[in-house]
Amino acid sequence: MEQPSSILAKDLGLLIGLYGYHDVHTTLNQYMKDDYEYLKSIYTKTQEIIPAPEVQVQLQEEADTTPKKRKYNKKAAKVIEAVINPSPPAVPEEAEIKDVIVTSPVTDRAYRDPKEMKAFQKAAEEAKKNENQAAGYQVAEILTKDNLEKWIEQECRTYAWVAREKAGCPEAQVAATAQMMGIKSRITKKKAIIMAGK
Repeated sequence: MEQPSSILAKDLGLLIGLYGYHDVHTTLNQYMKDDYEYLKSIYTKTQEIIPAPEVQVQLQEEADTTPKKRKYNKKAAKVIEAVINPSPPAVPEEAEIKDVIVTSPVTDRAYRDPKEMKAFQKAAEEAKKNENQAAGYQVAEILTKDNLEKWIEQECRTYAWVAREKAGCPEAQVAATAQMMGIKSRITKKKAIIMAGK
């Protein structure tokens, strides 16, 4: 039976391969930040704020001696009064919880689960394909060596991005064309280095 850590490593490798380090890192950070904020808001509301008990001063009177009267200035009298009769702490009012759609600063679209991302990718590829056909462009005219070098190596874009935003074809076709021309994304290069090291 496979260890959970090796399964996690494979899944993580797949996500990085599909979306790139930057998108995976940004998404994970945002999820953790949202979870932290939500849990923080829940637990700070549910903690009971217990008011400090009133301090009762008991004076023991001795039969033979009378206590000396002390004179306090006005500031000291206010402090003593505050210690003896503390005011109860203010309890914050219930905050209204609202649904929030988190958007990525890079792509400015809402985060989705993997199935939604595949559907989004396919729909975007189809829309770009129709747009390119209407303009009279063929996939081969877009997936040139110069264009692929610019987008993949210089701008560090993923195969998915090129397929979705430029070519209007499946991501696998972009990857195959780029690799046939000797162009590798940084993710592919890093995977090759990792695999060679093991």
